[in-house]
Amino acid sequence: MCIRVRYQIFDPLEDFQPYDADAGIVTLPLTLARSATLTALRAVLEELAVAQPESGAICWCGEPVMLLPSVPTQRRNGQVAHGA
Repeated sequence: MCIRVRYQIFDPLEDFQPYDADAGIVTLPLTLARSATLTALRAVLEELAVAQPESGAICWCGEPVMLLPSVPTQRRNGQVAHGA
């Protein structure tokens, strides 16, 4: 698979570019509803002239693009949790 997907929080005042050609990464907003992620990914790929099948999403090479669930960044602080 040539295209990877990442999730990121965006500043609404920044210029948003959903595709980074150098890295081969499609960036989707972290705040996007999970039900809309596939639709958004397909829209970006169609804008890049990658014909999409009826279901799922594929990259230029024809391999399916895997949409992994977005994992929130872990909180970090000075406390350490100790288990029993």
